[in-house]
Amino acid sequence: MAGDKPLTGLVVLDMSQGIAGPSCGGHFAEHGAKVIKIEPPEGDWIRALGGRIAGTSSAATLYNRGKSSLALDLKTPDGVDIALKLAARADVVIESARPGVMDRLGVGFEAVKARQPDVVYVSISGWGQRGPDREKPMVDTVAQAVSGLMTVMKSRDGSPSKMDSPVIDAITGLYAFQAASMALWGRKKGAGARHIDISLLQSAAHIQGPNLLETSYFGRQPVVLNPPAGNYRTSDGWMAVTLVTEAQFGGICRAIGRPELTADPRFVSFATRREHIPALRQILDEAIAQNTTAHWTAVIAREGALASRVNDYVDWLAHPQVVANEAAPAHILADGKPGRIPHLPGQPPNRAPMPAIGGQSRDVLATLGMSPQDINALIAKGVVTGGGST
Repeated sequence: MAGDKPLTGLVVLDMSQGIAGPSCGGHFAEHGAKVIKIEPPEGDWIRALGGRIAGTSSAATLYNRGKSSLALDLKTPDGVDIALKLAARADVVIESARPGVMDRLGVGFEAVKARQPDVVYVSISGWGQRGPDREKPMVDTVAQAVSGLMTVMKSRDGSPSKMDSPVIDAITGLYAFQAASMALWGRKKGAGARHIDISLLQSAAHIQGPNLLETSYFGRQPVVLNPPAGNYRTSDGWMAVTLVTEAQFGGICRAIGRPELTADPRFVSFATRREHIPALRQILDEAIAQNTTAHWTAVIAREGALASRVNDYVDWLAHPQVVANEAAPAHILADGKPGRIPHLPGQPPNRAPMPAIGGQSRDVLATLGMSPQDINALIAKGVVTGGGST
């Protein structure tokens, strides 16, 4: 029940688009806050990106459940006035425009602080609020490239590789929620507004902290942690093999019928194996290709090392452990069809619906004391779109 959630009574104004900002607002909604999402009349741009589910994207569905959508043109004076009136009632305001854009529109930190002196104002950007690149665009792929992540996700030929999932965006949303929550936790009445600067640049760095520390200390790329860990093709698919002790390397060697490899000077330690990874991988490639994934995972486990089938998403959804833990329960979506959505770790499944573009426009405006006639006039002017029950 919403009343049982820890952030019940908190009001959040979410003016962000994409994934990082909306996911931050989504975490607030999931924990009980009232989240008003201001999106342009055509809708948040993420709604149109990727596979369409009930007329909108999976990302938009996942990160905007439980919010009230107000479709509002912030390029009009009336739109700005409405946004500022809503901000005056908010505990948290979230935006994800490039630095300077919200100020030029009239809904930046200073303008909101003038209306709500205790606001926690969260600015989510690609490059951060300062520096020579602050106004450049950045999306998840750029963040992966700039941060060095692609250099540690090499393909077999050594070329950098992109993760085809917006992991930096999602992590940035979590960091933004964490920072805003901590600002609220320590907030004292009259202590003043807080402007929180969250960037994809910093988020991507933080999740790679050990690699960056090692690079700065030694002046080189971080070493490979545990060769020959990696993915290997079996006779019927792919398998991931890994190890964290020298004893487990011995287990891998016994599993492939080559126990003598542990005495080979090239492979006697993690350090020497790093110097001879191509030769070791060639040996493993040739052996592992001769049998099935099921065979190898069982044999390697029996020898005390670690191996797993490389699943796709269909495999994961059907995995007995996933099913047993209800890790991705089915939800009935707006088109009446079921979809599986992983729930937030540590929280029960979130079954809140995804709002249509401007689906609650009338209801949100009514909370400002606007009459149906006032709202109709704004709709006729194109300042507001959408419906609601008012």
